[in-house]
Amino acid sequence: MMGTTPERELARRLNSLPGAVPVLFSPGLLHPAQRLGGYLEAGERHLPELLGTEAPGLRAMLLSRGDWSAAPRENARPYPFGLPYFTRSVEPPTLVFPERLAQALAPEAPLTLPLTVWHEQAHAFFLRDETPKTPLWLGELVPQTASAAVARREGLPLGEHLASIEPARFTVREFGLPASAEDQMSFQNLLLGLGATMLGEFGEGFLGRLVGLLRREPEPVDGRRAERLLAEALGEGGREWLEAREEF
Repeated sequence: MMGTTPERELARRLNSLPGAVPVLFSPGLLHPAQRLGGYLEAGERHLPELLGTEAPGLRAMLLSRGDWSAAPRENARPYPFGLPYFTRSVEPPTLVFPERLAQALAPEAPLTLPLTVWHEQAHAFFLRDETPKTPLWLGELVPQTASAAVARREGLPLGEHLASIEPARFTVREFGLPASAEDQMSFQNLLLGLGATMLGEFGEGFLGRLVGLLRREPEPVDGRRAERLLAEALGEGGREWLEAREEF
């Protein structure tokens, strides 16, 4: 439910599009909302099997710049326009998308939008149940790999997208915050490439195994434990394979 007055006023302004994930959208955004709804429907088809979890019961919002500041969120200050996010501050939990993605979400390519949608949707699936705190790279590897897996299942040219990405200046374990928007996007793209490579090498099953292992962890997961869990999820030869990957 919408809580504050700005959020209630926003709800009255928005149009509604039914679907596997209902989409509320700002006036004038019907066609982008339909496209978003199609991507969300694909995520609903594939993510339960990929992540080994039930769909969390979501809705989505597609908002113009003028409506952005009234969107539901965890904090008082609005998030930067152009950067989608997932919030559990309202019921049902909501995926919030801008009418245009920020330029920082590079590369500007046909797959950038659907991959971004599935990334945020996978976060919502992953956070459906309690999960321990993990190193940043592991927490972001799950949704990036899931988005790559959905793209593969949908027959999208993921290889072409990955080929357009500039090489990173660091490994996934070296990256840390705070960081520039450019470096944060480079980090996400590095994880996307690593996840896609893992899918090709070990198959889709490791992703669900990894989520299952994380759900059974009673304490926060440190860096060494995260590496062991990922290697265990990959299966035979996983640790040696990871040690040989320059981006890892």
